[in-house]
Order: sequence, then C-alpha cells, then structure tokens
Amino acid sequence: MENVDADSLLGFLKLLLDFGGRAHIGELAKSLHLTLDEFYHVLNAAEGLGAVKLQDNQVALTRRGLDILRMKFGDVHHMVKLRAEELI
Repeated sequence: MENVDADSLLGFLKLLLDFGGRAHIGELAKSLHLTLDEFYHVLNAAEGLGAVKLQDNQVALTRRGLDILRMKFGDVHHMVKLRAEELI
C-alpha cells in the first residue's frame, strides 16, 4: 500500500465503476494518467482491501469495492491507513 492515499483509491474505483465495473488493466492505467509504478500500487491496494479482483489482465469491481465507494472519505482514508500499517 506504499504511496497510496484514499483519493487515489477512490478515483481508481470510481473510474472502474464508470467502465461498467470491469476493465482491462491497460485501459485503466491510461485513463488514470499514472505511471506504471503508481498504477501498480493503487491496484495492489484495491486488491488488498478486497475492492477489486484481478484475473487475466481484467480488473473487476467487487461488492466490497462498491461498499467502499459508498463510505465517507474519512472512513476510507482511515481504512487505507490501517491496511498500510498492517503491511509494514
């Protein structure tokens, strides 16, 4: 979860929702205008939180991801921070 904040995570999940809940990794990376390294960290964080599933270069939004999108920003920020601390 290195270098991932709540804004990046929520932006990633919102974009995935805009794509209909499923998209190719390349499409998402281009649309987010992130470096590959930044994109990898956001994807890894989302996957670690159970917000997305990755299979065959396709990223799919999960029920947990939809729940995260409905959360208050402060709660998402706290959750991302706690998850990052668990990984240290």
